[in-house]
Amino acid sequence: MTYDNDKRRRLLSRLSRLGRGLAGTVPILALAAGGVSLVGDRGHPGSTRGGLVPHQCPCRGWHRGPGRRPGRSASRGGRGEAEGEAEGAGAQAVRRPEGFAPAYSESGANPAELLARGETLYYDSSLSGNGLACASCHGSDGNDIGYQATFEQPFPHAVAMARERFGMDQVHADEMVQICMVAPMEAEPLAWGSEELTSLAAYMVEVQRRFAGESHDL
Repeated sequence: MTYDNDKRRRLLSRLSRLGRGLAGTVPILALAAGGVSLVGDRGHPGSTRGGLVPHQCPCRGWHRGPGRRPGRSASRGGRGEAEGEAEGAGAQAVRRPEGFAPAYSESGANPAELLARGETLYYDSSLSGNGLACASCHGSDGNDIGYQATFEQPFPHAVAMARERFGMDQVHADEMVQICMVAPMEAEPLAWGSEELTSLAAYMVEVQRRFAGESHDL
């Protein structure tokens, strides 16, 4: 057993040195418990722009249908209660403040410059705390992925992640953006009424219309 562990450490060390020497040109071999897998080193996380199909979903399953968050304990006591309290506090951060009036329309007809700004932010990984962008989970160049069937409905509509983690039966487009900021992207929510939140929400209104097969302004 000791020999095997030493052999594995030496192999990992060699692979690490090889990866640093060939960064940006070839995929790196990553040793896993059940074998060897290919991990791409270019393009958005979760995209195929680097020429490789990702070995796992970068969103860690956040956009899946009904069910528990990946890796979450079934226990309702101890750590489970602490997580529940944290999620309750998080719900306040992702819900529209009382009396809030958004500067975008969920009926469409948003200014073209607002949509252009939203599209730029959609690909901006610097918004997150873990290197993800919206496009990492939801596709690029009009290839809309990672949405449940409820996304075919206009805003506000049901979102599985909003219901399961934040207890929200329906969400507006800006609330959905905030949920994605806090959960998969592991960042602070955007300021309510900010240019970033308004632009992304307006852009997502059009993405929803495109996903539903309706006319849109993208």
